[in-house]
Amino acid sequence: MKCRKKHFVPSFFLMLFLVIGTALHAENARAENIRVFSFNIQIFGRAKMAKPDVVNILTDIVALADIIAIQEVRTANIEPVEQFMRLLPARYACVIGPREGRSSAKEQFWIIYDTDKVRVLDTETWNDPEDVFERNPFAVFFQTLDKFDFIVIDNHIQPSNADREISVLPQVVDHYRRNWNETDILLVGDFNADGSYYDERFLRDVFPPEQYRIVISNEYDTSLGRAENTYDRIIITSSAVEDYADKCGVLRFDELYNFDQYTIRPRDVSDHYPIWAEFRIDADTD
Repeated sequence: MKCRKKHFVPSFFLMLFLVIGTALHAENARAENIRVFSFNIQIFGRAKMAKPDVVNILTDIVALADIIAIQEVRTANIEPVEQFMRLLPARYACVIGPREGRSSAKEQFWIIYDTDKVRVLDTETWNDPEDVFERNPFAVFFQTLDKFDFIVIDNHIQPSNADREISVLPQVVDHYRRNWNETDILLVGDFNADGSYYDERFLRDVFPPEQYRIVISNEYDTSLGRAENTYDRIIITSSAVEDYADKCGVLRFDELYNFDQYTIRPRDVSDHYPIWAEFRIDADTD
């Protein structure tokens, strides 16, 4: 076990959040809930790992999750990922997709999970037969220790092609529904589904309420920018609604941490906030 020395004095709100998060981990074992995060970590690689305060915040965030789907791992060498994983408690493991992208700035999807709560049944990168996606979605088939099966599909939608890429996501869902014979599916990630990239009102057309629930909906602000935009999303299939615990949110780390105590700024951590939703694992019927 590694003891991480903090280089800051945490605010009262951060201490409260971390205490609650630790309590939630213990309580979840009794309440049969798991917490799924999604986080555009913004150009994760050697430069980010070289900043101890950034790494401390990131490891704190991961410790609040049972599963965390990460976007924008942008390193040609997997060593920064391995270094980060060594800083986490031993119960955490991960899966990581291939490097994706048409330009030299290729990215990987990275999903970290708590092996005390879930195990991986299968993984696959979407084949993208029509070559729609800049970064093909990465799907992971999970099962909790109490046999609740569900699929997490990690996405980072290309801003300049958001309309088309988002419109194809239901096809991705249908593929994994058939391929893995599982109807409980969580679409997560940076959809760039707002601002100048996408008219957020169209999401309900792509994901109609009789088939999906948009858990992180348009009223949330998931970006550190001045404008309030819901770029990041958690969208679940209708069959997964019975498992949704009706708890979700945005982790505004720039308010939880006292950055006056740092030599870094919030944007050194990321330009996106982590988002999360909680699910019951004792209500599954499919």
